Parts: sequence; C-alpha cells; structure tokens
Amino acid sequence: MYEFFQSLGQNILNGIITIAHWFGSIFTGLWTAFKSFMAQLFQTIILFFQGVWYLITKVFDIVVLVVQVLFGLFHVVWSVVVGIFSTFAQLLGFSGSTDYFYLPHAYQQGFSGVTGFLSQTGFNTVAYIAAAFIWMLTAYAVIRIAGGEK
Repeated sequence: MYEFFQSLGQNILNGIITIAHWFGSIFTGLWTAFKSFMAQLFQTIILFFQGVWYLITKVFDIVVLVVQVLFGLFHVVWSVVVGIFSTFAQLLGFSGSTDYFYLPHAYQQGFSGVTGFLSQTGFNTVAYIAAAFIWMLTAYAVIRIAGGEK
C-alpha cells in the first residue's frame, strides 16, 4: 500500500511539473513573441534616434574643429602683430649701444669705427626702415598664406 501511495504521489507530482512546464513554455513563447513584436515596432524609431545622435555628435566634432582652427589663426595673427610692435618698440628704443655683444678687442675697434661712420652718414636709419619693411612683407605673406593665396 505504501508503494501505491508513493507511485500515486509521484505521478501527481510529475503531472503538476508537466503542467507547470507547459504553462511556462506558453508564457515564454508569448513573452518572446511580444519582445519580437515590440522590437519590430520600435526598430525604426530606435534607428531614427541613433541617426540623430550620430548627426549631433558629428556636428559637435565639426564645431570643435572649426573653433580650434579659428584659435590657431588668431594665434598666428596675434604673434605677427606682437612681433611687429616688438620690432618697432626695439627700433624706437635702440640706443646704438653694443654692450650686449661680445667681440674680441681686435674686432671691436673695427666694428666701432664702422658703426660710428654709418651712424654719421645716416645708413642706420636706412637699416631701420628696411627692417620695418621686411616685417611688413612678412606680415603680408603670413596673411596671404592664412587666406589661402599663394
């Protein structure tokens, strides 16, 4: 009798497990079908938002590159302007002293004689004007290069 109740209980339990598996497979199938349906339904919307996000990131990258190029151009132009003003400031403040140069004594006498003669004749003024024109031509060339002309 014990074996009868044991086999009866085992068969009832196996039946309940089979029914649970059957309901589980039904719910699993329904859930899989629902997920597939929703994925197909929202796939175009998801792809649209992915495309919009890609567009936004690329536009942002382009804006960053444009800003970097503009800052680079301003940096070049600013360097040229500062160089020109520095040159004019040094030209206006030049005292004619050569104390910061070191020449051996034998050459110092000759160099002093030549610079003294040139300063009396006015050639140092010509040199200042030529240096200013060279700076202006350099600035013009930099602006042409930055503008894309050759």
